[in-house]
Amino acid sequence: MDYIDNIELITRLVKSGFFGIVGIFFIGLAIWIKKNEDRWNFKNIGIGLLAGGVALLLIGVSMAVDSLQDGGVIAIDRNDPVWLIMDAIKMLACVLIFAIAGYIMRSKRIKENDMYDMEITGKIIGYDTLTGRTKLPGYAQPTVEYIDPYSGEPDSYMVNQEINRKKHPIGSEYKLLYSREKRTAYEKKSNKVYREMEVCFFGLAVLIFIAGIVKLIMNVL
Repeated sequence: MDYIDNIELITRLVKSGFFGIVGIFFIGLAIWIKKNEDRWNFKNIGIGLLAGGVALLLIGVSMAVDSLQDGGVIAIDRNDPVWLIMDAIKMLACVLIFAIAGYIMRSKRIKENDMYDMEITGKIIGYDTLTGRTKLPGYAQPTVEYIDPYSGEPDSYMVNQEINRKKHPIGSEYKLLYSREKRTAYEKKSNKVYREMEVCFFGLAVLIFIAGIVKLIMNVL
């Protein structure tokens, strides 16, 4: 192996290492978010980080093995059934990770009848201003109290997004949507985010599955 080949191998290993390190960082960050779930409202981000981290880690390991093989450091028969099975397992693992993440987003999304079930008006009764939670000065997540349109009992809902406290002081009205099916209030914006993440995760799962099948066919041929 000459000097140029060595440089190329090292470059490819650095790239694969980068994917692996980023994947490990995402996994660690997702675990940290989970442990601080009471303080940080990053559940959706945590799920995405965990799914993406595991996938990047698998991709990094696969790239490293391919680089070592192409560089002549290790010898692997790509047509060997064991290696084909390992490739299939890696591909299915990535597909499963994103499929599960998409299903979680789907379960969090409120099922709407066309646009929404009904609009209700509540009042802001407080703000979540725990240390480290507010991203922008003067902004915070409000807790909205409303009267359940079916039971007639008071209930409350913490808004997922941060809003301007001066424009929406305590005691001011705040509009929410209400699901007749789940008997709960929700935000149209949050529902839209859940739907976009669901489509994104399921789409990635399908793309990875197709790419994996094509790669396996090429290796066999």
